[in-house]
Amino acid sequence: MDRTRKATREGNEITLQHMSPKEAFLIEELVEDNLTQLLASVEQLKETPEGSAELQRRTKAFGECRRIEDETSRQYYDKLRRWLNQEIPQTKSPLHRPRQVE
Repeated sequence: MDRTRKATREGNEITLQHMSPKEAFLIEELVEDNLTQLLASVEQLKETPEGSAELQRRTKAFGECRRIEDETSRQYYDKLRRWLNQEIPQTKSPLHRPRQVE
């Protein structure tokens, strides 16, 4: 195996992943905006009965989604998106309909 080929490929990958400080700042600013919008939509959900019930089901199923002290905006945004998009497990449904007592 040609070792220089692997070294060149790794060098190219590092170069492609490099961002200028301006690009990094713009990306962080975009993440902050997205996080603000997501938090605003969660607040709007809390105001409706259906949304409030949905958030309670999510809290019961997955626990609260709170921001940790040293967590970056990007990490919290990803965690909150995952928390909101995750499927809530189906509860067991009864095998038979309840009997009608007359």
